[in-house]
Amino acid sequence: MSNTPGHMSFFELLEALQQPGCALCRLVAGGTRRRLEALLYESVNDVGFRELWRKTRGYCHRHSWMLADTGHTLGLAILYEALIEHWGERLLEAAPALPCPVCSDEQRAGRDHLDTLIKGWDEPRLAEAWAASDGLCGPHVRLARQVARPAAVRDAIAAHSAKRLCEMTSDLRALIESFDYRHEPASDERVKLAWHRAMEKIIGHRDLPEPPHRRR
Repeated sequence: MSNTPGHMSFFELLEALQQPGCALCRLVAGGTRRRLEALLYESVNDVGFRELWRKTRGYCHRHSWMLADTGHTLGLAILYEALIEHWGERLLEAAPALPCPVCSDEQRAGRDHLDTLIKGWDEPRLAEAWAASDGLCGPHVRLARQVARPAAVRDAIAAHSAKRLCEMTSDLRALIESFDYRHEPASDERVKLAWHRAMEKIIGHRDLPEPPHRRR
């Protein structure tokens, strides 16, 4: 297998593995938010972007609200005025014929980051960061099961991620017991957020859907 990839994605992955939760979720969700924020500042008046925006009739429900969360009122007003002027009442009567481009970009990004993990698997810095990490979430473990080669890497990703999942039960038990009057309230942040970490571990980051499965 190859050593350190010679591009920034390797170092981004290395940093993400040192943070709590699924590194792939962190990278994909963070990349999407940065892209949407930049879009409203840099691309609203770009001819090519405006054409794609009209063709796709904006973004899906999830990414439309993420776009709204940027708080860029002027950019949002310009984009939705363009949609209404182009499509009119048809916006209310039929679903878009084309997929959300941000969803498509997220799917590619998830696979790219997973590919970086696989290609750098034997690199000592990445191996050390992976061993100390929380592993991957359920959706990204399933993606790795589909695409990761060789089988030893695929199995190692799944095994480490499953180990970290099972380790969460001690923090969940401590959180549950903290509600008993005979115990002190939870003060450790990991314990207080154990329910959130467990949910995210099983279903993935709240801003990301399940990666599409390959048809067999």
